[in-house]
Amino acid sequence: TLSRREVERAARKRGSPEEIGRTARVERSAGPPPAWPARVALTVAPTVEASLFEQSAPLVQRTYSDAVLTAEPLRGLVLSGGLRVNAGHNLHFLDTNAIPAAEPVRSDLPRYADRVAAVERLYGAWLAAPAERWSTRLSIGHFEEMFGGVGAEALYRPLTARWALGLDLNRVWKRPPDEALRIASESGRNTGHASVYWEAAGAATTGVLRLGRYLGGDWGGTVELMRAFDGGIRLSAHLTWTEGPEGGQSRYGGRLDQGIALVVPFSPGGSWPPDGRLATAVRTLGRDAGQRLRQPLPLYDASVPAGYGRLTGSWPRLMD
Repeated sequence: TLSRREVERAARKRGSPEEIGRTARVERSAGPPPAWPARVALTVAPTVEASLFEQSAPLVQRTYSDAVLTAEPLRGLVLSGGLRVNAGHNLHFLDTNAIPAAEPVRSDLPRYADRVAAVERLYGAWLAAPAERWSTRLSIGHFEEMFGGVGAEALYRPLTARWALGLDLNRVWKRPPDEALRIASESGRNTGHASVYWEAAGAATTGVLRLGRYLGGDWGGTVELMRAFDGGIRLSAHLTWTEGPEGGQSRYGGRLDQGIALVVPFSPGGSWPPDGRLATAVRTLGRDAGQRLRQPLPLYDASVPAGYGRLTGSWPRLMD
């Protein structure tokens, strides 16, 4: 809620956004309108992933493009399906024996990249706010090209805080690369993390610490750093340390996984409606240790655009 007097003063160049801020009130909204409109969105995401300095090659890469259709027919109900088209790769140069595991987590990545096209995701999710400061998500389906199952997440975030606490728990099964919609019933595994989020002033930079169990059954932690720029450009980096996958032989007492990613949004314009983003990443590919589930609808990412941090970060441009 803004003071009309201060807004009028700023419009006449006799005040400023900072002066408006001193008299502004930030409160929890009354909620969405009773007539909630159904929403449908189509996103196209060309992506290049690369791994540097493998034992057999200086550069191993994979190129693909995702087309994702997401619908919200009712408030809180999200339905999404995505098709992945593989453009090319040289993943056969990966040293998949570097980190042995009783069962492969992502070391069988070349088998997935060999497919011309496949269903990348097909899931449903229910989002809710059961109490003030709390939001929750329940999901079921195929979350990514390698794993599907059921999952739950809770996020605690005070309205004007620059921090948040999260917990996600998942029971997932491997999706065989040669069968689009089947899951291997004998490959069930539990994974989940407790997370702490901290935003810098303006929410342009966010740090995350995650502790928990990874897809290979290994325990450890991940540190993430994310930076948002004008125009929706996002740069992120992560570093993971775990004890090594179940059944693996860890000569150094632990395993590291790291990566850096850049996402640039684009809009085709004209009569072509989809939103788009161009993604490129340099990370360790085809590993079994330190691998998190690529959850397509994390609560924190969904709430950041409407959060208090983004509001304060854009406040100096309030009167532009």
